[in-house]
Amino acid sequence: MKSSKSATPTKTSAFLRKMVVAVDLSDHSEATARYAAEIAKCFSASLSVVYVYEPVPLAEYVCESTFTILEEERDRLCKLLGELAQKVKPSGLTCKAVFLVGDPAEQIARWAREVDADLIITGSNEPTFLGRLFNLAKAPRIMHRAPCPVLVYSQRRVIAHGS
Repeated sequence: MKSSKSATPTKTSAFLRKMVVAVDLSDHSEATARYAAEIAKCFSASLSVVYVYEPVPLAEYVCESTFTILEEERDRLCKLLGELAQKVKPSGLTCKAVFLVGDPAEQIARWAREVDADLIITGSNEPTFLGRLFNLAKAPRIMHRAPCPVLVYSQRRVIAHGS
C-alpha cells in the first residue's frame, strides 16, 4: 500500500502566498490593484499595495543625496494609498498599504524580497517616445530587479515575465 504524501507548495510551484502590487496612484492604479486583488483572492494570498514616493533632490550640488518630502504631501499620499488598499481588499484576505521612499524599481524589488513575495504585479502606463528613449518606464526596471515573477497589467493586455 502506497502512502500518500500531501504536496507541499514550493517557490517554483504555481502557488501564490504573498503578492505585491505596485501602484503610482494614477487613474490606472485602481484597475491594476483590483486585478491583483482578484488574483490574490483566487489563491487566498496576502496582498501588499505598494506606493513608492520618488523624492526630488533639494540641491544638485550636494555630495550626499539629500531628499525631502513635506509632511502634508506624505500624509495626503498615505491617505490615498490607504483608501485604495481598502477599496480593492478582497473579503477575508490580508491587504496592507505600504508607503516607501526612493527609486520605485529598487524599493519594490527590496520590499518583495523582504516579504518573500511570490509575484509582483505592476501597471503599464504606456510611456511616451521620450519616456522609452530615456528608460523612464518603471515596469521593465522592476522586472530586471525583481526576486520573483512580474506580471504587467495593462487594461488592453497582460504581459507576464518569469524570473
